[in-house]
Amino acid sequence: MLEIIEQLNTTQSRLLSVLNGLNNEQLNWKPDDFTWSISQIVQHIATVEDGSVQMIQIGLTQEPNFIPTDIPLEKLILDRSNKVNAPDRLHPPTNPKTMSQLKEILNNSREKFIDTLNSIKDITLLEKTAPPRSHPVFGQLSTGQWIKAARLHEERHIQQIEELKERL
Repeated sequence: MLEIIEQLNTTQSRLLSVLNGLNNEQLNWKPDDFTWSISQIVQHIATVEDGSVQMIQIGLTQEPNFIPTDIPLEKLILDRSNKVNAPDRLHPPTNPKTMSQLKEILNNSREKFIDTLNSIKDITLLEKTAPPRSHPVFGQLSTGQWIKAARLHEERHIQQIEELKERL
């Protein structure tokens, strides 16, 4: 579990590094009506992470009889050439945010995520359990796959933020 937490911390440090130096106008700038701002992307990351916490907690309460499918999550999630539309419930709000507000949102969601991971008593259950709700893109995932997907999701959106920064 320590390795997963270290990966999460490294990813979030990378995200904060990518955000470093941006002013409020840059954080909230949208190139068009169809593209999220950097602020919205950050809020989306936190929303997905909060939802993943719920899926992990629910997954761990299920019977340990799940047989996971081998899904190349890293390849699929990090491939930005494959565009994915987030379900409406995961769309971020449109109101502008400051850097300090975004950092607070990120810190709150990460704290819940890490607390949830630290509360796991038996890590062998991660691949033997699954929440009853399917992932919106990948279908039925094990609890462990939900954890991996959340980290990779953040990495995917770091790439998106870097692409958006190039357009500023």
